[in-house]
Amino acid sequence: MDLPVQQFRSEVEQGMLDSFAALQEALPGAQNEKVAKLRAKAIERYGSLGLPHRRIEAWKYTDLRNRLGEAFPMVRPSGGPIEQSEIEKALGPRIANMDAYRVVIAEGEFRSELSDVQALKKAGAELRSLAETLEHLPDDLEPLLAETGEQRSGFEAARPTGRSGAGPDPIIALNMALMSGGAVLRLGDGISLDKPVHVIHLDGSGEPVGSVTRLIVITGKGASLNLIESYAGLGGRGLQRNALTQLVAGADSHIEHTKIQREEDEAFHLSNWLLTLHENVRYDGFQYTNGGDLARNDVRVFFEGEGAVMNFSAASMLKDRQHSDTTMVVEHLVPHCTSRELYKAVLDDESRGVFQAKVIVARDAQKTDGKQMGQALLLSEGAEFDTKPELEIFADDVVCGHGATSGQIDDDLLFYLEARGIPEPQARALLVQAFVGEALEQIDHEPLRDALTGVTADWLGVKLD
Repeated sequence: MDLPVQQFRSEVEQGMLDSFAALQEALPGAQNEKVAKLRAKAIERYGSLGLPHRRIEAWKYTDLRNRLGEAFPMVRPSGGPIEQSEIEKALGPRIANMDAYRVVIAEGEFRSELSDVQALKKAGAELRSLAETLEHLPDDLEPLLAETGEQRSGFEAARPTGRSGAGPDPIIALNMALMSGGAVLRLGDGISLDKPVHVIHLDGSGEPVGSVTRLIVITGKGASLNLIESYAGLGGRGLQRNALTQLVAGADSHIEHTKIQREEDEAFHLSNWLLTLHENVRYDGFQYTNGGDLARNDVRVFFEGEGAVMNFSAASMLKDRQHSDTTMVVEHLVPHCTSRELYKAVLDDESRGVFQAKVIVARDAQKTDGKQMGQALLLSEGAEFDTKPELEIFADDVVCGHGATSGQIDDDLLFYLEARGIPEPQARALLVQAFVGEALEQIDHEPLRDALTGVTADWLGVKLD
């Protein structure tokens, strides 16, 4: 189907098209005909759609066309040495020093000398750079690269493109067109790694840049993986990030998946997770956001095998004028699957939190069990929380529900703690910690859970020991 041609392009939209025209011959896989065709099709799709704006329902709270003033030039990796002290400075020592297999993507470039390639190979996993993969593209990866973010259930075809998230996603299209670095991780059947895989996205200092990366993870039948993604920077500079993670979980596999976003104040962070779950998969996902000027976290989950279970939780800790938007579309395409979504936002000053979650139950997806909840704690009168829970059910034998709440700290609970000798600042911090803790408790990996609990305490500025 031919996509409509956009009649008007903003300066930033045109700038991204110009970036592709200037870089296309130098991008990884440029000499591979399949990759070149995928990139050309993707940039054409982006050119027709443009940046999302408030007239598109799924983006009504996060108007990128207005928020992005210019298109930054794409980052040019320096390839210079990176010290452990720099990683600790960017991520914080708790997260940087977790015992894990490391995968380092510095300024958009996979750094094999900083990554545990051989250790992962010895453990039964295959790790390759995205650039190397694109040069010799395996057949099974071509459909993943062609992914547009469209809904797979098929019931929204009659609605206007992009109006409710049904059509191609321009941010995913832009990622396909401009992605310059990243990694591909594969686990074979029955492989269970003895410690997490920590993918560290690290950016330097200097002039404002754009960074477009992709992470592809494929697990075999009965595999087990704890995957952690961290995003941070070494210095204050403008950053426009477009990061896409695609995960295909094989039957009977168990996936723990965590994202930690702690970028600099000037960062614009656009992230997409595309998750495909096959038979009897257990998937536990968590996202933590407390950095950047604007963050948009899109999560799309596709249940394609019966008996799969997904538990997803997220926490945003925002202040000043930060803006964080977590938008989910969960598609139950087959029977006997379970999904849970829990979002927590702590909002101070004039920050804004957004949580949109849509659960779609296809006609054949009987015995679906799906629930979602969004909750916000407002620490100031200027903070704002926007939430839009949705259920779209085409089956008749399901158990589905949703809810949303927002409010301030309970004065009675605060008085209770103060009456027992706890100073007011620490009492408030304890209540906030307890509020966020409900989401953090869903992380099974204790060192990671403890690290994020410590990060939350640092954000609150009160020692809780």
